Amino acid sequence: MKQAAAEVAVTVRTTATPCTAVRREDLVPVCPHCQTELPEIHMRQMQGPFGVGRAFVFFCPHCRKTMGFGAQWYPFPW
Repeated sequence: MKQAAAEVAVTVRTTATPCTAVRREDLVPVCPHCQTELPEIHMRQMQGPFGVGRAFVFFCPHCRKTMGFGAQWYPFPW
């Protein structure tokens, strides 16, 4: 006896809600590690291999734990 193949319907949702950036000058960020308010975030430049590239590490001034990394795509005011 031969069984019939079952059909499976797959639904793909392609509509996504876009993310909106909202400037909030009334809020102060909080360190995810020590939960201290951050009126400022410290950053330090890291040298890549052979001195090529400008990468930065961003860290909490209170607990000094790393909060992120970034590359310079625009000039910082310093």
